[in-house]
Amino acid sequence: MPHQDHERNRAMWNEIVDVHLNHPSYLTQQFLEGGSSLKQLELSELGDVSGKTFLHLMCQFGLDTLSWARKGAVVTGVDISDRSILRANELKEKSGLMSARFVRSDVLDLRSVLDEHFDFVYQSYGTLCWLADLDRWAQVVAQSLKPGGTFLLIDDHPCSLAIHQTKLSYFSTESETLDNQPDYADRTFIRSHPSTEWQHTTAGILNCLINAGLRIGKVGEFDYSYYQVYEDWYCEGDRWYPPSGQSTFPLMLLVRATK
Repeated sequence: MPHQDHERNRAMWNEIVDVHLNHPSYLTQQFLEGGSSLKQLELSELGDVSGKTFLHLMCQFGLDTLSWARKGAVVTGVDISDRSILRANELKEKSGLMSARFVRSDVLDLRSVLDEHFDFVYQSYGTLCWLADLDRWAQVVAQSLKPGGTFLLIDDHPCSLAIHQTKLSYFSTESETLDNQPDYADRTFIRSHPSTEWQHTTAGILNCLINAGLRIGKVGEFDYSYYQVYEDWYCEGDRWYPPSGQSTFPLMLLVRATK
């Protein structure tokens, strides 16, 4: 059943997909020239994925999904945005990675349209804040894995979101709806569609996965970000740091779990 706030966000993502597709931070052109949009962190965590079935949740326009396909995975990307899935299929054809598959669905409703099981379920970089119901999300993750399968989440740390991105408290259970916001990639682009976000605690994320029957194998916290949070942040490789060079609180969270 479609979630009202998720549907509001769907319109926002439809609006901004081309902004992101054409923004240099997304490395679209480098990918089309044979490169990869993946970061060293997820590559080191998952290793050789050749021949493995791979479900990428909340994949936006599929650049990372197709980069995993280029690594040999049998990939399925899922996103709520119609326009993102359209662009993902266009990139699939341009890159010749025709074994990849893309599915338009709210992640919370995924099992009603994709009743399959995968070796890996993967979700990364700026996704959990768009989910209203983590219990339902964790159930989808667990139900999508094969026995022995691995789930890898890499995302903003809830501490970082509470400090940098929201007026909500760390422990807030309320949603926050924002209007006329600058896009996080192209700050000159002002979104005409409102968006709704949620704050989740680290304990809440972990407990939802445990309650869904997954075994937590690894938790990581990092003092760098995956994107330029503010204009004065600087980049080293694929890591973004504040001007001081080191954050005093975690900026990213990694969770690895198995079924």
